[in-house]
Amino acid sequence: MDDGTAAPRGFLPDAVKKAIVAGVTAVFMTEEGARRLAREWKLPKELMGFIGGQAAAAKDELLRIFSEEVRRFLESEAVRQEFWKALSTMAIEIRAEVRLRPDAGGHPRPDVRAEVKGRRTRRKASGA
Repeated sequence: MDDGTAAPRGFLPDAVKKAIVAGVTAVFMTEEGARRLAREWKLPKELMGFIGGQAAAAKDELLRIFSEEVRRFLESEAVRQEFWKALSTMAIEIRAEVRLRPDAGGHPRPDVRAEVKGRRTRRKASGA
């Protein structure tokens, strides 16, 4: 028997599905974009707040993990060796000219001209 007080069939699964999609999508959207999406889907304010909080926390955690991995990669011995190999095959020539000239108020201001040239050098064959 249907007395008209029961929730419409399929409402809860649909709302849950929308909330999950909104939460996952919000991680990759701006905060305003996530709120706009939640308003378009007509989600309750409490759910919108929860999704916004979860999305912000997930985004912060994602950025923390990403930055940790990038730092770990850049600090690795393999990267250090590759940088050393690249730098050891280069010669850098720097020529600079610095003149102190008075400005409109008579105070000395530096006038700097610099020229930088880089070139590859030949690697010496190891005698081993």
